[in-house]
Amino acid sequence: MSSDRDTERPLGIYLVALYFVLAGFLEAIQKYREWNAVVSLNPFGEHSVWVLAIDPIIYMSIAYLIWHYAALGRLAALVFGYVILAMYLGIAVSYYASDTSLSVTPLFLAIAGYHVVSLVPMLWYLQPARRKQLFHVTLWDILLGSD
Repeated sequence: MSSDRDTERPLGIYLVALYFVLAGFLEAIQKYREWNAVVSLNPFGEHSVWVLAIDPIIYMSIAYLIWHYAALGRLAALVFGYVILAMYLGIAVSYYASDTSLSVTPLFLAIAGYHVVSLVPMLWYLQPARRKQLFHVTLWDILLGSD
């Protein structure tokens, strides 16, 4: 059990965990800046500090999984990364292709840029060793992979 803490992790694991920690706090900062309201301590309030805490908790739990349970963390990070990239692609298509009035702030664009620029190399790094091609891995391969 102590050998798990003594093993040195590759630099990529440190960078992936750092991405998730930073992303969690950036998302909370974005919510706080967009609210322009007083934050309350009421857990059921509209602008509650607990709502701000959700993003860092989710992102840091994925970082924890990557750090301590590599296979499960890699699966969570891959699923999360694909979902976030698809979401930002959908937002971009919706923004440019239709006449919907989306509120796009410079902070939103900066965080979206951070996610897209960081997620592509991170997803490439987290692919199974025998298939290092971006977006060409199935969930079944990850769950039953032996690398």
